[in-house]
Amino acid sequence: MTLKSDIALPDLTEINEESPEIEHIEIRNTDHTAWPLLLDPNQHSTPCIKMVHQEWRLELEGIGWFRATNGQTLEWERWDDSVSDRDIRTFLVTSGLGALAIQRGELVVHGTALERDERAIALLGHPTTGKSTLAWCLLQQGWRLISSEVTVIKADRTIPLGPQQIKLWHDAAQKLGIEAVNLPLVRRGLKRYRITPPAQSLATAPTPLSAIYILNRSTNGDANNKDTLLGKIKVSEALNQQSGLLALRNQAFHARFYRGMNTEARLFMQATGCVRSTPVHRLHLPDDIQVMSEGLMQMDLLNPASPSKPEPGEREPFND
Repeated sequence: MTLKSDIALPDLTEINEESPEIEHIEIRNTDHTAWPLLLDPNQHSTPCIKMVHQEWRLELEGIGWFRATNGQTLEWERWDDSVSDRDIRTFLVTSGLGALAIQRGELVVHGTALERDERAIALLGHPTTGKSTLAWCLLQQGWRLISSEVTVIKADRTIPLGPQQIKLWHDAAQKLGIEAVNLPLVRRGLKRYRITPPAQSLATAPTPLSAIYILNRSTNGDANNKDTLLGKIKVSEALNQQSGLLALRNQAFHARFYRGMNTEARLFMQATGCVRSTPVHRLHLPDDIQVMSEGLMQMDLLNPASPSKPEPGEREPFND
């Protein structure tokens, strides 16, 4: 998507030269009371999210209203004058753009993508699995950021540029030795910080996808991942197609959006095509960030040299 926005979006790459051949998706401030009445939102809607086919609306008390329509427009209105542009952007470039991309038929996943040597990897996982922390460690080792949080996987298995800021929780920033006192908050009320990597650490073009990693974070009480407790990063063999499909489907960006906008069947077909052409691995990370960083130096995520096989009788974990 090429966006024409009435609010600054520093998470995204700015285009200095416009081309009349490029289709612009418009982001604009409007009066939500003038939006057409949404009749019969389906059963996948919630008190704050209302959806029908090609229509998505989000209402957040104290923040504002957001509406994505037909993959063409993203409208917003702030709750009142106390709401900052920063708080509006947080939802425009995540939930809002994710809904727009789904309406446009894209495979959208909740994850972060990085590239090295013109090849990309996607790091997928639920919140707190360590995607941003791992991405930050990889940036220090010469990788470049393609997209964070909201990542699109195109039908030709390339990943286009997306939001290019790393968001770290306060404890993760401390463990990484990052002084957070002067960093901008993602939004008010959260001890989570927004970091823009230097230009040399940002990808500048879509990149072919080489591998997908489903992240699992080990803790001291996780007896199933003994290797990570010993300071090792454990990489599974490539999952079979059925397991890979299930893992990828579970990492879809807000699966409720797909169901609510009647596109779940398309998600299944897109995910099936993706796992047929791209290996999917599980990546078990040690809880110690320093150990994680040192372990990454010993492996190549573009070509996992010695994938670890599950022990006899051990099943690959997954979230249903």
